[in-house]
Amino acid sequence: MQTPALRRFRTITAGLAATGLLIVGIVPAQASERPIDITGYSVSSITVADSNCHYVSVKASSKVKNDYEDAYASIDVTRNGGLVHSLWFENRKITNRALICPSWDGLGTYKVGPADVSASYSYWDSYYGFEGTDYVDYTDRTSKSFYVRGKTKSSLTAKRSGGKVTLTAKAQVYSPEKYRYGQYNAKKAKFQVKSGNSWKTLKTVTLKKGTAKLTVKQSKKKTYRLSIPTATWAAATNSKSVSK
Repeated sequence: MQTPALRRFRTITAGLAATGLLIVGIVPAQASERPIDITGYSVSSITVADSNCHYVSVKASSKVKNDYEDAYASIDVTRNGGLVHSLWFENRKITNRALICPSWDGLGTYKVGPADVSASYSYWDSYYGFEGTDYVDYTDRTSKSFYVRGKTKSSLTAKRSGGKVTLTAKAQVYSPEKYRYGQYNAKKAKFQVKSGNSWKTLKTVTLKKGTAKLTVKQSKKKTYRLSIPTATWAAATNSKSVSK
């Protein structure tokens, strides 16, 4: 189905052809190659703790040439090169919502863009002495990545034996495709000890089967926690602190 903008473009072109004013192969010297440019996207990453689909707001910034008349575009939202959703950009409307279903499409990196654009522009035909309107189709390669992450949970337990403290860490991440939390083999997880008003890292580890252990020599009572940084597909988490 043709959009109103496209129908208007084709009507104008057909009218010029019928009156003999449209000459095939001649492009007006004043014509813009890109009457409207998408210069960037504003989109926020989300963290999910369920298997539902979620809307993500997308805003596009743009600039137009002096001869700009009208435009519409279809903007791709993809993951791993596969199309997830298409956004509609019409005239100067620059906000839309992408429907993201992580239970189908997975967690991780998503991308907004490129966009297939049809735009009209005005021009002065000095040969015939009139101002006309024409249109161009092109692909705008502007893009931006955002992330869909699973919510994470972590815990830390501590046991003392004489002058040693054994810390046991566990972590889980929500898996939308499994409809539940599962073991999270987090990378760069940090066992930390409270030092004054800040936290000092004792050791950085990678969890295996969702868990990790660390034994430290410490005769005095100290406060400990586990800190896991943000990943492309999992949110950051800090465990509750424990003292031993």
